[in-house]
Amino acid sequence: MIFQRKVDATMDWLKEKNDSELDIEQEPIELEKNDMLALFLSAFLVFSPFLLVLIGILIWSYSF
Repeated sequence: MIFQRKVDATMDWLKEKNDSELDIEQEPIELEKNDMLALFLSAFLVFSPFLLVLIGILIWSYSF
């Protein structure tokens, strides 16, 4: 490869960076009162159209 040394140097730098980020302890995120409700509602709104289409396809395919 033409730029093999640069690729290797970049990969070594990324490995060192990832190792250093794993050593840092992160504080847990504190949720407010209705955050879980908002998470469930947003997940429902995101996935329900897909599930409705999938159920419609299944019902349509079994009707034949």
